[in-house]
Amino acid sequence: MYWDINKADTYTLYSPLNDVEADFISALSSIDLSANHIIDASKIAFTESVKLALSNCNKAHLEVHKSFVVVVGNMLSMSDLEELFVVVPTISEAIDYIYMEELEKNL
Repeated sequence: MYWDINKADTYTLYSPLNDVEADFISALSSIDLSANHIIDASKIAFTESVKLALSNCNKAHLEVHKSFVVVVGNMLSMSDLEELFVVVPTISEAIDYIYMEELEKNL
């Protein structure tokens, strides 16, 4: 298994066990779309292939009305990525983002 997975009530956190680009991209395609997800990509290089894979995963989540948040760890990377999907610098902020989206959905 490629991911270290932590499930909570409103989200599932996926943290990669290595930083190999091909493994990361392949593992993204196996993510179940039935829940809100946080992807800890703070140790992953954001190549065009990684950006495309994350963007496609984001689109799939949007289609089923689930949240998809990517932790980048580096504030400099955020400006390039925030047009493609939701990015935050820390896992804590990703959790807060999911909770806020859940509150909005329930209104």
